[in-house]
Amino acid sequence: MLVAGAGGHALDLLDLLLNQKQTEDLCFFDNVNEQVLFENQYTILKSEKEVLEHFKQCPYFILGIGSPRHRKFFYDWFIHLGGQHFFIKGEGVVYSNFTENNEADIFNLCFVGAKTKIGKGVLINTGSQVHHEVVIGDFSEINPGAVILGKVKIGNFSSIGANATILPKIEIGDNVIIGAGAVVTKDVPDFSKVIGVPGRVVGKVNPII
Repeated sequence: MLVAGAGGHALDLLDLLLNQKQTEDLCFFDNVNEQVLFENQYTILKSEKEVLEHFKQCPYFILGIGSPRHRKFFYDWFIHLGGQHFFIKGEGVVYSNFTENNEADIFNLCFVGAKTKIGKGVLINTGSQVHHEVVIGDFSEINPGAVILGKVKIGNFSSIGANATILPKIEIGDNVIIGAGAVVTKDVPDFSKVIGVPGRVVGKVNPII
């Protein structure tokens, strides 16, 4: 198994994989920092050639970074190199039988309600709540402790900050950043940055693609 990234999010992911006994042939990828071992034990790959060699032995990879931009980049690159995305489900997750999950990572202690639709490459981080009939677009990020109430729609490549609350039936566009602790009470257009209680648009976000 290859983990894309070797930072803080990868450390949380490693802890989860250790608990689930899924560390056979585990290695990491980081071509930015100089370290060659992750947590003094796991090999860190540095080049496309090394990734190709690894995929010959084991094609599976996990997205070990949080930001939508980087998750999208590594997903596309590793799929192009012949990898297969392995998505994770943490401990203590309450997960409806009526959820459509398309390759989302769901970390520990999350709640995912009935008739939710979760897009490709989404990250639902520790302790988040995603209530009934919520729709989350591809590669969006729900940070720890965020609460997404019923029938909310979140676009592609958006980030919902830690402990933010999105009220029912709100629609959030693509490439949106919702700040930590914000309470979103009205729809948010594409490429917007929102902070505060109640949430207000304070700037624009550059498109990811």
